[in-house]
Amino acid sequence: MTEKYFTAKQQALDDYPIFMAIAEDIGYDATGRSTGKNELPEISKELSLFIQHINKAEK
Repeated sequence: MTEKYFTAKQQALDDYPIFMAIAEDIGYDATGRSTGKNELPEISKELSLFIQHINKAEK
């Protein structure tokens, strides 16, 4: 019965794009000291491109 439920659930849900990112370094360590590295600007650029792609696909 569980298999039937999951199969039906998978068939009912549409596929959709998602954005996922992990920032290993955000510019500061746990004590608040600067690390000299920051991945957030690059993630921000990629997120912006993803949003633009989604918006174009919806039109």
